[in-house]
Amino acid sequence: MRIMGRIFFLLLFSLFFVSGCSVKYKTVVKMRKGDIESVKLSKEDRKKLKNLKRDLISLSSETNKAEAQKLAYIAVTYPVYLAKKYSLVYPPQFHNFLVNIRLRDKGLCYQWVEDMMRYIKCKKFKTFDFHWAVANRGKLNEHNVIVVTAKNRPFESGILLDAWRNSGRIFWTKVVKDKDYSFKEWKSKSRWLSSYGCIP
Repeated sequence: MRIMGRIFFLLLFSLFFVSGCSVKYKTVVKMRKGDIESVKLSKEDRKKLKNLKRDLISLSSETNKAEAQKLAYIAVTYPVYLAKKYSLVYPPQFHNFLVNIRLRDKGLCYQWVEDMMRYIKCKKFKTFDFHWAVANRGKLNEHNVIVVTAKNRPFESGILLDAWRNSGRIFWTKVVKDKDYSFKEWKSKSRWLSSYGCIP
């Protein structure tokens, strides 16, 4: 009976702990009718936006600068909206646990990929291609991200966009330079991404 009491106490403590671990952002994103209506960017996110735009432009001399600006803007701001929608808590591994025991509906890495791509597809980018990348496929530490390349360029030339890793704060790097994961293209999922409709 004492063991059951301790388990109950730990579960109760965990629930109180969860409520105190909500992720807070200085950037504020408001949505209206499935689109970003207004954004108040933090100083840190303004810098991220500028740097990500630069890196996206560097993918190819044929990359459209306005599209690079638009994609960088989505990558920095839309995860903030999703984090609120997911009732995100920190760290991401703990949020995964909450999803797996059904105390949260969404927020696993592949769900970030799906939801971000549904929004990105609405913008009809012409100078970028998008790929589904996976590391440690089928293992407990499997991780999924979006990889963006210049149009018709190889997967290995791309930049990964990872909203899960830093709890809604976008992380990006060249896909071949990630120090934490070794990503490969999940080609059947990439084909699936290309068939996505626009679902804001």
